[in-house]
Amino acid sequence: MTEYVEQSGRRRLKVVFILVALVVLASTLAAIFGHRAFAPVPFPRAGGQAKLTVEVSGAANAKGQVMAAVCDEASFLKVCPYMLTQKGAAKLTFQFEKIKPGRYAVMLFHDENGNGAFDKSANGMPLEGYGFSRNAKGHFGPPSFEEAAIDIKPGVDPINIELAY
Repeated sequence: MTEYVEQSGRRRLKVVFILVALVVLASTLAAIFGHRAFAPVPFPRAGGQAKLTVEVSGAANAKGQVMAAVCDEASFLKVCPYMLTQKGAAKLTFQFEKIKPGRYAVMLFHDENGNGAFDKSANGMPLEGYGFSRNAKGHFGPPSFEEAAIDIKPGVDPINIELAY
């Protein structure tokens, strides 16, 4: 009987841990993409002399929003130092300003349902459009930082990204 009580207690702790992790994840996503969607998110690392223009094409429709991020290697596929959001459209242009020159990767996704999350199926396949700088494609997952990396120099750098679905 005591073994059953121990297992039941461990099971409850696991459920509580998972719920806490989900709440932390949801609040992090809300802080990043939440109520300030369609506006730049200020980050303390911004303040350089470079500008990046990202031309986006290939959107399946004009629903929801498109989220774009410029990430250094440490922040790639995480919370990036430079992020912008725009309403969905067939073609979009993102203007990132005051970027510190360096090596970055650009990633974006078409949040068609406007929930602030990159939706995937149960087996991990993307349900929404996405894209990376250099139009990098991953193999059984997202591309590596090196596959998508670009060098951003002082001045204006233009790149093109086509969304994949």
